[in-house]
Amino acid sequence: MKFLKLLGVTALTLSVATVSNASEVDSDAGAKIVAPLEIANTTSLYFGTIAPGLDQDGVVKVGYSGDKACGSSLTCLTNDHTAAQFTVSGEDGMIYIIQVPSAIELSNGSGDTMTVSSFESSSFADQGVLTGGTHTFSMGAELQVAANQPTGDYVGTFAVAVEYN
Repeated sequence: MKFLKLLGVTALTLSVATVSNASEVDSDAGAKIVAPLEIANTTSLYFGTIAPGLDQDGVVKVGYSGDKACGSSLTCLTNDHTAAQFTVSGEDGMIYIIQVPSAIELSNGSGDTMTVSSFESSSFADQGVLTGGTHTFSMGAELQVAANQPTGDYVGTFAVAVEYN
């Protein structure tokens, strides 16, 4: 009988000890919503008017600063080239990253194409900081022109995406 009383007291003590060690605390929860990123293209990328070489392919590069380099086998006939310009808006002080394709095709509508590649941005490491909620950057690239490239107005598009970092 003493054994049963002792066992009952021990079980009661253990259950009381478990309850007496319980603790509860409240925690706050929250979230901050930032302005969505928006991007606008304000100037298109344009390589100008080019005469191809007869025997050799060439490259025209328009830098993000607007400078142009014409390959030795090509003749760049005009100075109306432009780097692409973009304006990004969003949450002040936030950092965003820029994504562009590795290459695109320009077409003259007759099945002839040229490749644009080596896109480069004026933003360091392809990212920007939204100062006052906006940031502007420019983009250049290289145009591959084949020997005897067929004539025509070549056009194409490329997607530039931005996202918070």
